[in-house]
Amino acid sequence: MFLHASIQCFFQLIVLLLCGIFLFAEKSIADPLLNTDDASIVAAHRCQLETSYTFMKSGADAYQVSPACNLGQNVEVALAYHAVQAPEKTDGYSVQAKTMLKSMDEHWGLASSLRFTQEKPAGQPSQQEWFLNLPASFNLIENRLGMNMNLGYQHSESQSDLVLWGVSTHYSFNERFDVTAETFNQDHQAPFIQTAAHYSLIPNTLTLEVAVGERLHAFRQRWFGLGLSFTP
Repeated sequence: MFLHASIQCFFQLIVLLLCGIFLFAEKSIADPLLNTDDASIVAAHRCQLETSYTFMKSGADAYQVSPACNLGQNVEVALAYHAVQAPEKTDGYSVQAKTMLKSMDEHWGLASSLRFTQEKPAGQPSQQEWFLNLPASFNLIENRLGMNMNLGYQHSESQSDLVLWGVSTHYSFNERFDVTAETFNQDHQAPFIQTAAHYSLIPNTLTLEVAVGERLHAFRQRWFGLGLSFTP
């Protein structure tokens, strides 16, 4: 019990300290394990591949593969496949379109995205949902410290509509190593907190991510994740 409380306080302290600084690094970091999106997109006529694997304390595991390409100057399209084994398999597909409403030229940026998902729970009919999101990014110190904020609306056939939010901050120690903290919600219950470390195996091309997180006040809702992003 004491160890659980100490870990939870540690996560909360990191999130509060980083979010309180309210700065954002200009360079874009791919985050296959994070829920909070930034206001950037893949460069024109380029693609990016994100993959992730998450193991949860409850015994479930999940993985996702998501390629994304910029088809023009300001439109990024992403396709994703995800699956959860807990213990029966649930999988699904999603497609998302994202565009920048304001670039990061003046220390902040704004984007919008619309995602459509089709989920297939084990032994049940397919379920559909769509999610409209507004990611905002803020930049005061280049390549060092920063914040992303999300506000979105989710409509689902299987549950009530939700207003979703997320806040993440990251600090870049150098061109290879970054740390991130975030807090976000997925329902009307207690929010989640997560910390992640990113290491660029090949700067600006291949990045490895490791993350740990939990839901506040929920002992068994913890997870450990590994992610990899590739931007050729």
